[in-house]
Amino acid sequence: MSTPLLSTLDETVRDPLPILFVALGNAGGKLISHLPKRVPELAYVALDTDKASLEALPFERKILLGESLTGGMGTGGTVDLAVKCLEAGEEQLYSLFQDYKVVIIVAGLGGGTGGGVGPQLADRAREAGLLVISALVQPLEAEGATRRNLAESALGHYRELSDAVMLFPLDTLKVNEDTNMLLSRLLKRCGMEIGRALGGLAVLLRSGWLIPLTLQDVVQTLKRADGYCRLVAVSADGENRISDLLDQLFTHPLIDRGSLLAHSGGVVVGMLCGPGTPVADLERVSLEIRRVLRSDADLKIGVAQDERFGQHLALVVMVAEQWRLIPVPSRAIEAGSAESEEDSTNSDTKKDEKGKMVQGEILLASKSKDKGRFKGIAPTLVEGADMDTPTFIRKGLRLSFHKEPPQE
Repeated sequence: MSTPLLSTLDETVRDPLPILFVALGNAGGKLISHLPKRVPELAYVALDTDKASLEALPFERKILLGESLTGGMGTGGTVDLAVKCLEAGEEQLYSLFQDYKVVIIVAGLGGGTGGGVGPQLADRAREAGLLVISALVQPLEAEGATRRNLAESALGHYRELSDAVMLFPLDTLKVNEDTNMLLSRLLKRCGMEIGRALGGLAVLLRSGWLIPLTLQDVVQTLKRADGYCRLVAVSADGENRISDLLDQLFTHPLIDRGSLLAHSGGVVVGMLCGPGTPVADLERVSLEIRRVLRSDADLKIGVAQDERFGQHLALVVMVAEQWRLIPVPSRAIEAGSAESEEDSTNSDTKKDEKGKMVQGEILLASKSKDKGRFKGIAPTLVEGADMDTPTFIRKGLRLSFHKEPPQE
């Protein structure tokens, strides 16, 4: 019989981190309108230039920007007007970031408020000394070139002014069988998926951990990923909860149906469970995730317990889209190595100020969204298939984690 987790690990309870969620614009407000009830330990504020949209949100704290400029009717997708609305509301925003260490800006790209106000808000938060995470929704290709171009421009500003960007492209959340789906239903599904991921991030950042996973762990991963990360959250219960949980993770569209997970250099996993979860269940989940990852991947795992989870088991997974290698310290390479001068010239090493040979940093990072740090590196192709991707991911196989009964 498996031993309950609480009998082997002492729970470490800490005060919730001072985290502020900023719901920006119509899209941002709708995406996290459920979070204040789910994670009441954190702080929330809604900002918009549209009065009617703002009033419909269930947030206690709301700020209407630029009413004198727009009459409370929004910016109509005009970025310059949105920036002026922000500037007009400086006095309202002066104390917004006081007493917080982390701000998470949630916004849709392609509109004036999300695209214009958001980057400027991120810049002000960083100047105030906060860690800034921007969770952004990329519009559908079908929404047209104007909104897509506006979204790409805004994304560039967010990348520059945030510590990290969690991108949720709506097109990746579609699946083949969605061709006959109504747009309203697709958007609702996308909203639920994004809201689940952000809710998981909120729980991940505020929890007291049985096996610690700190904000610093998250920050280190974000820095080495240059802020380019994807975020997913999955959960399951019942007799087959482990196989269901892993199947959801390894086929999740936001991490390219497992391909990004298999190629990533940095992964953060938060396991969330109820009081009666056996250690064996957590070990199985950890083992199967580690089997998929690269052997050199930097994996950070934490385990948190919450009575509200009951028999549920959940994962919050942050996957780096690209990864920077850590340079080898100069002391690790002494002068006078056996390598010839000619070989040294052709290698990635260089001399420091004292003449010692040191390993230069190999720049594998890429700004591309396609295959992250593997952009520009030729894959191992066999008959058109990328052999660097695990077989079950490459072939779209559903996994089975059921143990066969021992044979007599």
